[in-house]
Amino acid sequence: MTRRNRGLRTAALATFTALAAGAAGLAGVPAEAAPKAPARPGDFNGDGRRDLALGSPSGTAAGVEWAGFVTVVYGGASGPDSAKRQVITQESPGIPGGSEQIDGFGASLASADFNLDGYADLAVVADAEDYQGPGESGRITLIYGGSGGLTSKAVAFGKATSVSAGDFDHDGRPDLAAARPGAFTVFRNLASGDLTGTDTRYANGTGETITVTTTAADLTGDGYADLAVGLVWPPVDGEGDLLRLNVYKGSADGVATTPAFTTSDLSVRSLASGDVNGDGRADLVAGVHTERGGEVRVLPGAPGGVGAATVIDQDTDGVPGTQESDDAFGSSVAVGDVNGDGKADVAAGAPEEKVGGTLRAGAATVLYGGPGGVTGASAQQFGQGTAGMPGSVEQDDRFGSDLSLADLNGDGKADLTIGSSGENGREGSLHMLNGTATGVTVTGVRAFSSGTLGVQSRNAKIGSVVLH
Repeated sequence: MTRRNRGLRTAALATFTALAAGAAGLAGVPAEAAPKAPARPGDFNGDGRRDLALGSPSGTAAGVEWAGFVTVVYGGASGPDSAKRQVITQESPGIPGGSEQIDGFGASLASADFNLDGYADLAVVADAEDYQGPGESGRITLIYGGSGGLTSKAVAFGKATSVSAGDFDHDGRPDLAAARPGAFTVFRNLASGDLTGTDTRYANGTGETITVTTTAADLTGDGYADLAVGLVWPPVDGEGDLLRLNVYKGSADGVATTPAFTTSDLSVRSLASGDVNGDGRADLVAGVHTERGGEVRVLPGAPGGVGAATVIDQDTDGVPGTQESDDAFGSSVAVGDVNGDGKADVAAGAPEEKVGGTLRAGAATVLYGGPGGVTGASAQQFGQGTAGMPGSVEQDDRFGSDLSLADLNGDGKADLTIGSSGENGREGSLHMLNGTATGVTVTGVRAFSSGTLGVQSRNAKIGSVVLH
């Protein structure tokens, strides 16, 4: 799942383009292609390597501002290869619809091999498409993979502001959960081409939201993926924000309509999931806004849903830095096994972090998992002032805008991708750091800009949405 803050663009409301030499073949799928097994998420061309997908919901497409687009960088021997890239807009061949102002195409991304053909597919949200009011806008475009990468075969359906993939009914076929203000929808039969979903209304809190974020994983250890949804509503009649974090259990009948766990005391800005303590159950990681500058809460998976949270912020022992009110620590989170010890680790972005005297330069922190879960021990912090890191500390770079922990170079260890959505104004950039047995290393770090990805001068804000 990936997600973005929808409130900024909501306030504003009151081609399949191959860019590199030889990239034109990415859209072609040979008829004789016969993959051997379903692909892992993010492997759009079925070559066994993870590809990189980036959403630019504020980007200019076909000359239309805020229409949005998606940039895909295909994996090579050492990770994503900028020479193998493409940009997908709603003007691209086969993509339904057209580029319209404030569509927000690329606001959320999710991947799985939904049709079980050996190539991962990409679900893309345009979160203000066909805006009809709170909860009645947004559209999903499912773009199918092929031997040459993402193809011109696509279908549009549903409403969403955030999407996550998971096998909720444990039938061996990936499902898609699509959340929006007021309700979420689960699509369980995408493998057969059925776009009929099942709606579930939240117990309360209808109307416009500031954020909606989701993640899907087997939190209970029963073989069924579960769905976590975090929502924040703006103040009503002078009261504070209305908050909700719900966990819905999966079953043979799909996702339950009543949450197994709910709380109204967390202002959730981001969600991710993974087994951080090695007990065989995924754990829920929530980035939470607080007046003290944000925190990460790790809720261990449990048979009934989730257990009591461990709270980590920049004042936790071992965590670099100091907790400050405007840091936005945890506004982005990601989970993956950096050091290959069988226990997932957590990356937390603090895009508003002040570095020295530089405002909103941003930072990213890696917290390591262990038998007791995530702690501050051996935590690492990275910024553009870190020795060996390309670039320099500048105001409003927002390093840590979004994050991913995924194995991009095929060595079995998760690599850290850090987005800087404010680099060079509205251009954005990415830094990719390798995971090793001793943690994340700056050695061999790679940086991608809007220029190297061929989307300069299009308000790409590269790094604002990264496929997890």
